[in-house]
Amino acid sequence: MLATEVDSLAKSLVLARGELARENQRRERAETKAEELRHELGQARRRAQTAERELGKLSANAKASAHTAEGYQHELKTRLEQAQKSNQLLRLEVERKERQRRTLEENLKEVMENLRNAAQEVQGTATAVVAHASHVEEATLVPPTRDDSGW
Repeated sequence: MLATEVDSLAKSLVLARGELARENQRRERAETKAEELRHELGQARRRAQTAERELGKLSANAKASAHTAEGYQHELKTRLEQAQKSNQLLRLEVERKERQRRTLEENLKEVMENLRNAAQEVQGTATAVVAHASHVEEATLVPPTRDDSGW
């Protein structure tokens, strides 16, 4: 029986050594994997820090751009309001000028009518004056006959 026990113990020893070897391999693989993971974690942390810096820069740039855009928008709104006020003033001025033009046009019509009337009156008077003048001329062109010899 001793040989059986020795065989049994030898088998157990071989099995234990096999198990120990497998355990050592698993531990080595786990340590290697842990080292790889630590290395990857370090790289991930560096990338995260770089990304955070980039995000900070982008955030600052975005804020600066937004501030610049707000200032430009405010300037454009101010210029638009000024242009609208200017347009309104110009519209009012055009309306005023149009009223003046209509008034002047009416005055011109009245003046032209007055001139026509005056011309007609002058023409009527001129015809009468010419008729009277021609009658007067006829009278002055022919010397009057004198009966006496003048002495």
